[in-house]
Amino acid sequence: MAFQLAPFLAQSVPGVGILGGIVGGSATLAKNLRNNDGSMSTQDIAIDTAKETAGAGLATAFSAWTVGIVGGGLTVSLGTAFVAAVAGKYAYDKAMEAILNKDD
Repeated sequence: MAFQLAPFLAQSVPGVGILGGIVGGSATLAKNLRNNDGSMSTQDIAIDTAKETAGAGLATAFSAWTVGIVGGGLTVSLGTAFVAAVAGKYAYDKAMEAILNKDD
């Protein structure tokens, strides 16, 4: 039987974060490649993709952890997951902005 990556990763919060990073990073790379009118170098695309991969992974892991703490039914869990993911990604983006602009 072939190795099943998704069920394996879904067994833990860090694993769920890795899945979120894979999906978020893939989406960012596709967006950067599709919308690149020559204004982004290959290095810029790689840096942006890596940054967004990490952010998506952290937000997804935070979302999964929060849903595990809050519990509840399907509606509560979905709402909690969404709000926690948005909050996690927002906080990550603000932190990255502060780090990257600290010399300005």
